[in-house]
Amino acid sequence: MIFSNTSQYMLKYQKAKAKLVEYEVDKVDYPKFPLNSNELSYPTIYIISRYVESVVEDNVDVRNEFAPYLVIASQYFDAAVNSKDRETHDDDFLLSGAIAYFLSDDFGSAKVLCSKIALDTNIANETPQILLVYLLNFILRNKKMPQTRSSSLFSDILNSLRDYFHSGDLAGNQYELLLQYRTEIYKNNIPADIYYIDILIAVAIVSIKKSAWSLLPEYSGVSKDMWGEYLAKANAMKILWPSQQLICEKGVLSGSNAIVQLPTGVGKTKSIELIIRSAFLANRVSTAIIVAPLRALCNEITNDMNHAFANEVIINQFSDVLQEDFSFDLANLFKKRIVICTPEKLSYIMHHQEDIIDNIDLFIFDEGHMFDDGSRGAIYELLISEIREKITAENQFVLLSAVLSNAEQIKDWLFKNAGVLASSEKIKATPKSIGFASQTKDINYFSDDAYESDYFIPKSIETVQLNNFKGEWAIRNFPDMTNAKDIAIYFAIKLCQNGGVAIYVNRTDSVLTVIKRVLELHKRAYNMAKLANVTNIEKAEKIGNLIKAYYGENHEYSKSALLGVFPHYADLPNGIKLAVEYAIRHNNIRFVVCTSTLAQGVNIPIKYLFMTSFRLSRSSMQIRNFQNLIGRTARSGMYTEGSIVVTDPKFYDQRTDRKHGGNYRWDDCIKMFDPNASEPCSSSILSVVKDIEIDHELKLSGRTISEHIINNYNQSDCFSSLIENLTSWNKKYPKRDASNAISAINLRRSIVEAIENHLCFAFLRCGEADYEENAIKICHETLAYSLATDEEKDLLIRLFSAIAQKIQSVGNPEKIKTYARTTIGINLSRLIEEWIEQKGIISTAYTEEQLMDMIISFFIDTHEIKISPEQFSTLSRLWISGKTFYEMSSESSLSIASIEEACSKLISYHLSFHVGNIIDILCIDPEDEDAVNPYFLLSILQKKIKYGVSSVTAISICESVFNDRFLAEAISDVIGSDIQEDDIIEFVKYHSDKILSMLTPFPEFFSDRINMLIRQ
Repeated sequence: MIFSNTSQYMLKYQKAKAKLVEYEVDKVDYPKFPLNSNELSYPTIYIISRYVESVVEDNVDVRNEFAPYLVIASQYFDAAVNSKDRETHDDDFLLSGAIAYFLSDDFGSAKVLCSKIALDTNIANETPQILLVYLLNFILRNKKMPQTRSSSLFSDILNSLRDYFHSGDLAGNQYELLLQYRTEIYKNNIPADIYYIDILIAVAIVSIKKSAWSLLPEYSGVSKDMWGEYLAKANAMKILWPSQQLICEKGVLSGSNAIVQLPTGVGKTKSIELIIRSAFLANRVSTAIIVAPLRALCNEITNDMNHAFANEVIINQFSDVLQEDFSFDLANLFKKRIVICTPEKLSYIMHHQEDIIDNIDLFIFDEGHMFDDGSRGAIYELLISEIREKITAENQFVLLSAVLSNAEQIKDWLFKNAGVLASSEKIKATPKSIGFASQTKDINYFSDDAYESDYFIPKSIETVQLNNFKGEWAIRNFPDMTNAKDIAIYFAIKLCQNGGVAIYVNRTDSVLTVIKRVLELHKRAYNMAKLANVTNIEKAEKIGNLIKAYYGENHEYSKSALLGVFPHYADLPNGIKLAVEYAIRHNNIRFVVCTSTLAQGVNIPIKYLFMTSFRLSRSSMQIRNFQNLIGRTARSGMYTEGSIVVTDPKFYDQRTDRKHGGNYRWDDCIKMFDPNASEPCSSSILSVVKDIEIDHELKLSGRTISEHIINNYNQSDCFSSLIENLTSWNKKYPKRDASNAISAINLRRSIVEAIENHLCFAFLRCGEADYEENAIKICHETLAYSLATDEEKDLLIRLFSAIAQKIQSVGNPEKIKTYARTTIGINLSRLIEEWIEQKGIISTAYTEEQLMDMIISFFIDTHEIKISPEQFSTLSRLWISGKTFYEMSSESSLSIASIEEACSKLISYHLSFHVGNIIDILCIDPEDEDAVNPYFLLSILQKKIKYGVSSVTAISICESVFNDRFLAEAISDVIGSDIQEDDIIEFVKYHSDKILSMLTPFPEFFSDRINMLIRQ
């Protein structure tokens, strides 16, 4: 056994020393390590030497013997550099660590260490070590290999390797040259050269074996010649990372349907690109669609695809406005295309243009674990079920997720026997160190054993006394060791010099709490020099200018931007989120305060995540969502490790306290970090027949609730009567909280309405067939049915049958078709019909203002709103006039926080959605000249409500340029207010000088976007 228990402890001590340096602990406070971790240098070098020797000599037994220890070697050298106790050896340690990472298939970490090597790589310095650095930088970092014309084996090898990665041609006899070089080096008998020559040969062998030239033609069924144009490009991928090798081996590049279940940050974006590119090259696919759950994620994917494919294909991102604003460009019918949209948009498109699915050959669903995501989950499941029934053997369907613990079960349902699961436990995300703060001012780090820490960082916090304001006498210390937010802020300021930091809070209002505390610390003269040193003040001020436009110059967000501290959460204006994400990706800012939006696929590269709380209750974050959240730390290729620190001391300090439940909190907390404890993905549709938990002791019977819905579905509003029963029950048992149950029943209402709407759509194909029989068939095909118990299956069939009976009672197929066009239930659709008739919407030439008045009033009558009708009406009008939150607050009695939430959710989403349903119920043909007025007025009004803008130009900018309402309004002032979406890009290009000048004070994300459009 090469690595004994003693060696394992040495490795822990080496990591601990690196952490001590990272946290800037004084050496006098270092723990007394009983072993000298420096003694690991010899065995780790021995491991690398023996492993590469086995690769060169193709000795499989020796290779298998030493392979498991490469990870330990890589971690040792990485930690040895970071511990800064033998800095004269840093370059050798970095290179050895990079090699160990590379040979253990962790290409991202190898890339990070390579980027830190400071060797003199002068071409005149012809050693195996220098040649190795050239090769690694070329295949991992895309750095050009230098040109050399000297007559030496060094030059011949350098040129032959460069030629291979340009043409895929092994005719340069790379292996023979390397073996000749090895013989020459061995004769010279220089120890360092002997060490590096075998490494060089092993890296070359692995690089060629795993190169894109070698693997892509083999696994895609597309010839090397056809791949050649792409692979010869300077920015083409040189080698396939393990995740990409896996999708090759599973046949995904050759057209297999697949679920790809892999951790965050292992090369998913490149994998999507390869799947699409191989399908295009093989002429299996003309149109590919990528479906992602968030508009922000769709934007990111669109940017990635534009970067990858440039002008090779048409790339079209559908807006997420539920409106018929989608089409394929018939003028470029024979050009390959990629479409990006949300699942709701794709479902809406299908309900309006069913044959659109026939025009799509490749379906890629990203973040594909949405099946149990409330009412969205029901729409998602029914959408995928519908697509599955339509696709043929000529189509391909790929679903990707980082957190699908029951992927095999989902695969069996989705593909039956016609798909594969691409998943491997060998493919790991970048390691995360998990630390827990304590009131002792230590941090304890854990990995395998939840009750035995790997190491601890003593005195990681230095409490300081803050300055008092005038008239204050009480002593104020920072951080308050009982306050999780204080500890998080302390570490964020201290550690931001090492990489991006994010403080996680579980409530939006807590974002402001943290930022207020940062501002208070600044006023009290707390030292924030480290944060200032890593913040690009000019770029931060530009983001601050945009924040000021929305929130006013006196708002805390505007002030904190000047310190380099930024918010990130769902209701934040979209342009600010885009600017913050862009700035942190480009290393211009380092510090964000965020909510769980970070868990939903937003790609912000951070090194540290400080968890201020866990909601360990029935409504807590799911483990798999938490895994997605912490997966944002340590982006592969940027960091070799991420750190998650739980800053609430009670979790660690009370971990053994059985009397007060501290041990249960600790167990729940530890479970969140265990990917193997992740909940299986279930089904929102199945939840309708599940029990409802009132508290830990009491549940409401799912069967009883389902029976009530089934028996009363076609007679009355069965959900309202259920809620009334709960209200009466709550009066009888006042100590029981019925709010969770009421929320659960309202959720069931939205899920059942989603089923009802889908069945209306599905029945359009039935003709005179039995609706109930078809509903049962559809039920059998759902994920819910495949996961259900026998009793639950019976309830699901009866539920689908009851819904079918209600639809059948409508009688008129044209009405059913109309209801199918919406994404709502029949009851609300009927109310809209009555309202349209009563108001004479089609026959009366209303102005936009009159329509807005009537729609607001109708919305208030049919929806629950948290603010008063007067406030809602005022905000809606201010919103579509383009007013900012600061301006809206000045003209209303509401706080900015209340306005922000109301505009983001109630107006932009729900009211816009309501207008879309009115348009669908109207069923107006836009070409009908007698009906043009209401259709176009309503469609424009819907988009104004969606984006919060006042002009057609501003709408076009939000949809085709960038989605920021303030800047869209400003640009429309420059170029005119009535420019349609089809023309907006040309107008932007024509007026680019004026627009770029106007954008100068604002974040560079927006001017970069304009410049990108100019280049297209």
